[in-house]
Amino acid sequence: MKQQHLFFTQLGSLCTCLLLHVIVMLPEASAFTFNNLSCIQITRNELTKPSHAFMAPFSDSESLDYDDDDFWEDDEDAQLFAQVSQKQQEKDLSGCTVRQFSLGYDVILTAFAGSMGFEEVTDWEYYAPSLVNNERKVTDPPPFDPNQPKRTREKSGSVVRIFRGELAGKLGSVARSKGLDKRIMLKEFSGESAIVLAKAELESCSRMQSNLCGELNERARSGEWLSSAATRYVMGRVNGSTKEDDEALLNWMDILSTKDKTGFVGVLGELNLEEFLNDEDADVRNEWYRSLKVAPPKPGSLWIAYEWVGLTTMGVMSQPALKRWSNLPPQRGVWGNMVPPPALPAFKDRARYTKAIMRASLVSVGSMHDQGITHRSISRNSIIVSSVGQDKQEASSPLATVAQRLRIKLADFGFSGRMISASSDEEFQRRARAFQLEIIAGRSTLESRSFAIAEDLHALGFVFIGLLLNSLAELPNPQYAMPSVDEDTLQRLMSDIFVKDVNEFREYCAAEPIWAKVVALLDENDGAGWKILSQLCFARESVKQN
Repeated sequence: MKQQHLFFTQLGSLCTCLLLHVIVMLPEASAFTFNNLSCIQITRNELTKPSHAFMAPFSDSESLDYDDDDFWEDDEDAQLFAQVSQKQQEKDLSGCTVRQFSLGYDVILTAFAGSMGFEEVTDWEYYAPSLVNNERKVTDPPPFDPNQPKRTREKSGSVVRIFRGELAGKLGSVARSKGLDKRIMLKEFSGESAIVLAKAELESCSRMQSNLCGELNERARSGEWLSSAATRYVMGRVNGSTKEDDEALLNWMDILSTKDKTGFVGVLGELNLEEFLNDEDADVRNEWYRSLKVAPPKPGSLWIAYEWVGLTTMGVMSQPALKRWSNLPPQRGVWGNMVPPPALPAFKDRARYTKAIMRASLVSVGSMHDQGITHRSISRNSIIVSSVGQDKQEASSPLATVAQRLRIKLADFGFSGRMISASSDEEFQRRARAFQLEIIAGRSTLESRSFAIAEDLHALGFVFIGLLLNSLAELPNPQYAMPSVDEDTLQRLMSDIFVKDVNEFREYCAAEPIWAKVVALLDENDGAGWKILSQLCFARESVKQN
């Protein structure tokens, strides 16, 4: 009991620090007016995964200037400041943006893992101007069509393909001899919209990686890693040796494999398929199809190689433990007979493990924000649940309870961006205006950074609610049909039905017997769990209040 109380106290302190210091979804807002009625359309982008897949991405170290407002009145000073800041961030010390692997020599593809796309989620809110203080009054239901849904989704279709692969040749052998995982994940971005996602992902990833490896490795800090990575492809094709970059890459992989060092999926480099694409032999493409059972790569596509952390997301964890347990394959006993899997762990053990997942997720998001990056598309599918062991699915098993073997990684940075640039985005300004915040274009103020962070925390809060109500639900049997707790349903319950009143949402949950233990868990320590969830889900509203 004391341990659980301590957890919620620590988690609450961490959450408060994140809110004070600076947030997940990327809404794109546009507003338009009909006479005295207005409609605000808030859209965010979510990466979707039809099958197993995900996406992965330096830091804004500039300190905030709270007092010197006159500084920004001088356009020349502001421009000079921006140029200096950009030059400080230009170098990718990890070399991931310039390192190119050769197919066959450096990397082999072993299997097609799946594909992914993205969704545009649009929230519609209608309002009329108020005669008091020019405030807007929300009108519900929509005046034009009461049956119009308040949230709509538009899917992009598959724009990214995911492949499993391995480091080959001497590089793979040395990696294995050092105890490193030579397995990698590769993503093919094809099409104009996908290339935009890939570039954003590379930029964000390289910023975070550059800060990390520059802090931990002297050779990286001096630029040696960047230099060797830039010449890797040529050295491999001409001299047949990439020894210098191999050493840098193995050091980077060792940093990535260290627990708690990186809270995001690390990028290793790009895969150069120019030689393959220029080969006019039809048998080459036929061999690709025979081996991988999918169409060969398209010209102009961009391939990115990542560390291997598995493909299990928080979406898998956000399922009732009993249902996941019932799907475990039977095992053979001592005499070869089939025996059922071990019993499901006790609720207190599973609750402790779930809280460890939540805490690690907050730490990863906080670390990303500390480096000046906002994710803008956090969802259940953008948080990877992995393990320190070779079996990356170990951590997502319904039998897993050892938090020390857990690793949480943020992925899908295709819509991410720098916090310092958010205020220049007109859509960001409109989204902030919906919460009575006036963001001035080109000014990175505490208010604009706080709102950028709050968007991330808002999304993370609903991910946590879904995780708790799903994974810790005490079902009477695996076939039990529990109430829907998908993101759209939770958003509607919290915002529309209970009007952002967490106490009423608690009563709703308490009325369901399968959530009785979850409610009791969140009630501990004077309702610390509910307070944390409220802080996260309504982080955007708290920016104006603070």
